[in-house]
Amino acid sequence: MDCERCGVDATLTHRDVDGFAYYLCEACIGGWDAVRTRSPEASDESRSAAQ
Repeated sequence: MDCERCGVDATLTHRDVDGFAYYLCEACIGGWDAVRTRSPEASDESRSAAQ
């Protein structure tokens, strides 16, 4: 089955992202979890200059 985010054919896991159901590969889940768990108190050093 193909990942609904990146399209890679891999073993997928069901995740709810912003109220929508997706089947994601491990790499995309890791990326989503990293964004979702970033604390608001994180230092500005870790932020992109584009933000």
